[in-house]
Amino acid sequence: MREPKTTEPGADHPKPGTAAWWLARENEPARPRRRRSLTLDAILDAAMTLLDARGAGALTMRNIAEALGCTQASLYRHVRNREELVTLLVDRAVSVASAAPPEGADWAEKAAWSARRFREHLLRHPGVASLLRGTERLGPNSLAGMQYALGLFIGAGLSPRLASAAASSLATFVLGSVQFNLGLDTADPEESRHRRLLYGSRDAGALPLLVEHADTLAAVTSDDEFEFGLNALLTGFRALAAPS
Repeated sequence: MREPKTTEPGADHPKPGTAAWWLARENEPARPRRRRSLTLDAILDAAMTLLDARGAGALTMRNIAEALGCTQASLYRHVRNREELVTLLVDRAVSVASAAPPEGADWAEKAAWSARRFREHLLRHPGVASLLRGTERLGPNSLAGMQYALGLFIGAGLSPRLASAAASSLATFVLGSVQFNLGLDTADPEESRHRRLLYGSRDAGALPLLVEHADTLAAVTSDDEFEFGLNALLTGFRALAAPS
């Protein structure tokens, strides 16, 4: 059953997640609340719990209202629709990577630490990874993360333009590494065994490298792939910064 639309799309309501939407949200007056206990944070907490338990398909305004014991109209005083809710939820979720890294780390170690932390967070909350589309990168938490990454890469010697590209490349890599392996446990010995059997049983004339290296390929985990890619990216960033 479709949820009722509370607003019509148009110039007065920019697409959630765009720069125009974030600016408009900052400047709009506070919406009246009838339930003092219902806050945007409470709504986002309930949405995250629902997302973790039942997946993105269950993330509806109706289900969130039922979880909070309120009406859907109460939710619409904070967000106009599900798209706005998802945008705010994802922006808050990405703030985990903005935490302070260990003392004494250099720029590359800090970048690697943040990338691993972000990946671990997405692996614990795979529903968040499925909702990331790119427009959420303009929210306050995402901008704080961008500021942090720019500081690292500009401090390493990259130009602001290259630093921005490096930050985006790293975030894209982390997200892609998670999305590519959703639902798979490549560290599971049984999964490795079945991969070895799958690779080894292929037609050696058509797929000779898979057959020849079946044992080695089956032992490669998603963690191995991530660490290799992360090291390759940071090595490339160092090379770009070196001439400066």
